[in-house]
Amino acid sequence: MKIATPLLLLPIVMVLTGCVVGPDYHPTSVPAPAAWTDRPVSTTTPSDLASWWRQFHDPILDRLIGQAASANTDVAQNIAKLRQARASLVQEKAGLYPTLDSSASGTRARQSLADIGGAGTITSNTYKASFDTSFELDIFGGQRRSIESADASREAAAEDLNDTVRTVLGDVARYYVEARGYQARIAVAKDTLALRTDTLHLTRAKAQGGTGTGLDAVQAQAEMESAAATIPPLEYSFRESVNRLAVLTGMPPQVMLDLLRAPKPIPRLAGTIEPDPPVAALARRPDIRAAERRVASATADIGVAQADRFPAISLAGSLGLNSSRIRSFANASSNVWSLGPTVNLPIFDAGKRAAKVDEKIADRDEKIAVWQAAVRNALEETENALIALDREQAHNIALRRTVDAYAEALKVSEVQYQAGLDTFLNVLDAGRSLANQRDDLAASDVQLAVDAIALYKALGGGWQDAGRLVEP
Repeated sequence: MKIATPLLLLPIVMVLTGCVVGPDYHPTSVPAPAAWTDRPVSTTTPSDLASWWRQFHDPILDRLIGQAASANTDVAQNIAKLRQARASLVQEKAGLYPTLDSSASGTRARQSLADIGGAGTITSNTYKASFDTSFELDIFGGQRRSIESADASREAAAEDLNDTVRTVLGDVARYYVEARGYQARIAVAKDTLALRTDTLHLTRAKAQGGTGTGLDAVQAQAEMESAAATIPPLEYSFRESVNRLAVLTGMPPQVMLDLLRAPKPIPRLAGTIEPDPPVAALARRPDIRAAERRVASATADIGVAQADRFPAISLAGSLGLNSSRIRSFANASSNVWSLGPTVNLPIFDAGKRAAKVDEKIADRDEKIAVWQAAVRNALEETENALIALDREQAHNIALRRTVDAYAEALKVSEVQYQAGLDTFLNVLDAGRSLANQRDDLAASDVQLAVDAIALYKALGGGWQDAGRLVEP
């Protein structure tokens, strides 16, 4: 009957544990304009946003995206961080339940009787077995706030993983496009070199036949050497992109080089990208979602610090057997037990606990500022991506017209030069201009694809489908 006395306190304690100190977190809406600048409000979310890379219709790009999602080291690091966050949440939840431990021991000891005036020694046996339990009552909700914080941190870690996937896949696509761009520019440079070589042969023949000058041949030689000099830097840049893709995908550089060695066209976007309203686009971005979850975690930490300023009550109990003889170990007379509460009451700590609360409030305010900065940066990134893609499309169209015009000018100047109606300088100028514009057009094709990739990333696409490949 004596053991029932402390148990009578449990209903009172259980009522008290309904109290939770600290501020409750209430999510706020993302501060965003109603529409993008100079664009009407759209209510249609692109159906291809989750796997935007497929809009380039390039099987090799699709393969590299899948490889990066499963083998990238940055992704692997964030998977490990998510697993850590999940384990931390399990540990915090365990604090709501009692702990139960068991122990058993057997001791044989010899003791001298000299210290009590006797002679000789005495030998004794001690056998023990027990179950021990302890339970800290969450009266003011500190433990529940810790669970709330850990759960929000777990969600933030999951969004960090999504954001890493979004970034890595965008980088893979960009470096792939750049590699194909360098191949295209190398092809342009080689075509120009071949044209310069033919021109050199022509000028030499005309000089030998008396219808041309030695100066024309020297100028043609210089133009040919200049064209040859543009190729090695482009070849280096191509290999640099290949090596970066190898790092991003976890593939050996030689394997990546073999995969990309055969030139392919620069990927071009099929169709257009129609962005949905800013609120929807920002809500999709995992970096903003991660920042918001960290605000929630920091808010819960305030409650943890505030609960530490109040009394803490824990219950401890033990039930076991203790005997000096093995044959009487299981007798009722060997039973031992204990049960009782422990109260820890903060009295004076020179303001340490209060300062801890202030620290957590300041940390929460910092996380709010980080979240707001993430929203503003995302708005800027998306607006820049929209205007960049729009202007590059206009630039690309103009370059194509320019290339056609210079190609026609070169034909005319060559015909007139061979007929003796024009100078060789005009032929060189027309050829040099055409080569430059063809190179600019290839670079513009690359930039057009890169700007499309940047817009897809800014709109928060890419992690939804690929995320299933990396689910830890």
